[in-house]
Amino acid sequence: MKFGIMASHQYPHDEDLGKHLSELFGTVELAAELGYDSVWTINHFQSNLATPQPISMMAALIPRTGTMQIGTGILLLPLFHPVHVAEEFATLDHLSGGRVILGVGAGYRENELAAFGVEPDTRFRRMDESLRVIRALWSGQPVTHEGEYFPLRDASIGIRPLTPGGPPIWVGAGGKRAVRRAARLGDAWYAPGNAPSKKFLPEHIAVYDAALAEYGKDTVNVERPVGVELYCAPTTEQAVAEGLPHARSEYATYAEYPALRWQRDRFDELVLNTLLLGSPEMLIERIGYLRDLGFNHLIFRPGWMGLPAERVRASLRLFAKEVFPAFNH
Repeated sequence: MKFGIMASHQYPHDEDLGKHLSELFGTVELAAELGYDSVWTINHFQSNLATPQPISMMAALIPRTGTMQIGTGILLLPLFHPVHVAEEFATLDHLSGGRVILGVGAGYRENELAAFGVEPDTRFRRMDESLRVIRALWSGQPVTHEGEYFPLRDASIGIRPLTPGGPPIWVGAGGKRAVRRAARLGDAWYAPGNAPSKKFLPEHIAVYDAALAEYGKDTVNVERPVGVELYCAPTTEQAVAEGLPHARSEYATYAEYPALRWQRDRFDELVLNTLLLGSPEMLIERIGYLRDLGFNHLIFRPGWMGLPAERVRASLRLFAKEVFPAFNH
């Protein structure tokens, strides 16, 4: 089992962004020292939170992350031109020494799609076409593509990726059709581990496995990441007392967007079924369930808005000391 963290660079607009970023960089450096495997950046535009952009954040994190993989969790691919993404991530691949992962998703916020002139019902077709174009450009060969959105003729990129064929591509998806798309187009399905229903992950991983087999892909050695919310303290009572108010506040902020109102209305279900706030012993049990489902890369947000950096770091230290060994990390 691998363990990674979300950089979680989203902050209230009226707070000191420089201070927050300095604390975040220190936390990521600590995670690298403790042996965490990956770190992930966030992409939103016109957000109700101050959200530095992910490609810039990745470049800033590269010298601070040791041997950790660095990815986007996730890049809103329909809002980018695939030539731009292919060039940027080929560059990051070189800058990082081959540690980059391109994590993508279709997006859901109406204001973001409107700002870029993207009709919501086209976003999945755009993502599909973009991924095919990016992979073709990463081959290093001239690309002629007669697409619906991104036609190209004899196009090539200025920098070929360091990684042969380009960095791995992970596709974030929630619905069953989208999970099948992740199996078809991606190197991994980046599963959302914060659905309120206990049935979500078992049902959707079965869909993913069936689709992998249908498309003739490897079902054994594929990376299986899942994103969760996690806070570790000596006792579960302490973890809940310290973490839950901040998680509730951040989820309430997300719920200002219509597509995520369920996160406010069903927050108690999230607490019960998916938020991993607990002692090392409790977390070992809950993560063991995810491992038994087939997931092998747990990525978690180590803190939420307003949670002091020293508590975030204490959680990371305790988790590494007490939970890593239970999974032969």
